[in-house]
Amino acid sequence: MHFFSSIKSRALYLLAASSFPVFAGPWVDTNDAFLRESIEHLADVNLVTTPTTTFPLMWRDIARDLEQAPIHLMDEHTLSAFTYVNHQLKLAKKNTKRVELNIASKDARFTSFGDKYRDKNTIQIHTSFMTDHFAFNFAPKYTSSPSDDDKVTYDGSYAAAFVGNWVLSAGMQNRWWGPGWDTSLSLSSNARPLPAVSLSRLSAEPVTVPFTEHQIPWTVTTFMGLMDDDRVVDDALLWGFRLNFRPAQNWEVGISRLAQWAGDGRPSGFDTFVDVLAGRDNCGGVGPSVEECAAGEEPGNQLAGYDIRYSTKLFNHPLALYFTAFAEDGDSKGGLSILGEERYQAGLDTRTTVFGRNWRLFAEWTDTYAKCRDGRNGDGTSAIGDCYYEHHIYETGVRYKGRVLGNLYENDATSIVFGAISQVENNLAYQVKLRFLELNQDNNDKAPNNPLIGNTLTPIAEDLMMLSGKVQYSYQNWRFTLDADISQSSFENDIEDDTNANLSLNIEFML
Repeated sequence: MHFFSSIKSRALYLLAASSFPVFAGPWVDTNDAFLRESIEHLADVNLVTTPTTTFPLMWRDIARDLEQAPIHLMDEHTLSAFTYVNHQLKLAKKNTKRVELNIASKDARFTSFGDKYRDKNTIQIHTSFMTDHFAFNFAPKYTSSPSDDDKVTYDGSYAAAFVGNWVLSAGMQNRWWGPGWDTSLSLSSNARPLPAVSLSRLSAEPVTVPFTEHQIPWTVTTFMGLMDDDRVVDDALLWGFRLNFRPAQNWEVGISRLAQWAGDGRPSGFDTFVDVLAGRDNCGGVGPSVEECAAGEEPGNQLAGYDIRYSTKLFNHPLALYFTAFAEDGDSKGGLSILGEERYQAGLDTRTTVFGRNWRLFAEWTDTYAKCRDGRNGDGTSAIGDCYYEHHIYETGVRYKGRVLGNLYENDATSIVFGAISQVENNLAYQVKLRFLELNQDNNDKAPNNPLIGNTLTPIAEDLMMLSGKVQYSYQNWRFTLDADISQSSFENDIEDDTNANLSLNIEFML
């Protein structure tokens, strides 16, 4: 009893000392990897029962699970995770104002979960409040030299209303769909959020399997976004849908769909959207005929896939495995022909103690090098990819403001990433990543002289190794995040190797 009493005293101390909110609102956003790690820790030990691989992640069920959690049975590291999550929940209920300043030597080349910036040298003001039926966040941001020429943006702003067990919202929210810690094939925080209207389930109230007492928590979210940047097809719409459920305590499954449709000069009626929903857009298959497609009657550009996460113990040590298959539409193969050109992600993560601090370690592999079976690649034997996140009508692809909405490393890429994320202890937290990347492996770009089309990272093949680290420290109303990375790139085409380094400091102050 003395052991648990001392832990509880320590937890109360941490609760009083850690006073800085990362956000205020009805959901967990994509800005804090350390909060995500703590929530996943609680899910791995079955203290959080709601699905946890869809962000924004609703607070409602997490709050319920925290209230029911048996504190007296928790080990030290689980109690630390519980304390951090519970404290952030309390802060999320408060109306806040805060100022965020970022100073960096360069723009961030990749923006992963929890990364604080894309463009260097920014200042942002957040004003948020929430009632029982309404939530609001206004977050104007100024950037001195933006990569997309938008010096003033409103990323992170939203208005939301709660209707029964649903949340209806409008704004610019980052979304992360999938179990990956470094990247995601469907939606990630790599690109700026596009303006969208969304509808999400507030609580993952379970469904009971007929003739049993087995319950399956589930949640669903859908949105319609406007791609209002510079594009080949201006003002295209992006529809997204994700179903996320836990068929058992240690299993989590997600099913995702994305579809580009409408836009200038494209059909945009309700019947077209019905065709999009039904997946009737693979030419010559379940969709329009080849002749209709040639006449421009193809309704949209579809992507779909699924992901699975399984957590267990190996020799009494926590271990989780996860896998994603996410597909571009391609040649019809009959049946579920929307799954045409699938690419994959696989990873594992575990928790361990090093120097008295609890860490989540992960290894993650991703491949987006798809040799398409349609278009100019014929039967798929060509070494040229240039089809994942691409489309022959929506030629800018599944990109927004110059970045892919999904994989951080674009198409035709393979990534192997090793990472470590620490728990927050004594107001300190750390993150380290080692990336081995093969970018644009086919050494080809669809339109090297057109910035609206093709690979946004590099027009030629690039092998890159990057080491990055992050330190986060909170003190009263202040939060400081220091990021540093160093990378070395080698190229084909007789180009010399290139070494780059970047350093950034993010400062947040709650007014």
